[in-house]
Amino acid sequence: MPITFEIDPNRRVLYTLVSGVVTYEELVRHLEEEERANGLGLPEVIDGRGATTDLTTRQVESLVRITDTLARKGRLGALAIVTDDDLAFGMARMYQLLADGLPVRIGVFRELRDATAWLKAAPPATPH
Repeated sequence: MPITFEIDPNRRVLYTLVSGVVTYEELVRHLEEEERANGLGLPEVIDGRGATTDLTTRQVESLVRITDTLARKGRLGALAIVTDDDLAFGMARMYQLLADGLPVRIGVFRELRDATAWLKAAPPATPH
């Protein structure tokens, strides 16, 4: 599977590594696994450098609806997405813009250092 994650218990951050071609189904499965691991309220950095995606616009819209559902259940930590692939960057930005009205902060970056700095400065998640 091209998506793996671990929770850093000391820093209370979720680190996700993405590789290969990431599909809609894999992203949905990742959200489900993250929810089961009680990681949704933690800030998360997704390192997708070297990965790409085959997401469609409709699938990005569906991910926003899933995010909205998860936000209604509780809280979501800030999400920093890092990618060096133009298609993945565009899809991540679309996700960010469509989720703008939801109670979650999303940032999309080309460099990991920029993402981690932004994530450290993000306020903690608050209940919806």
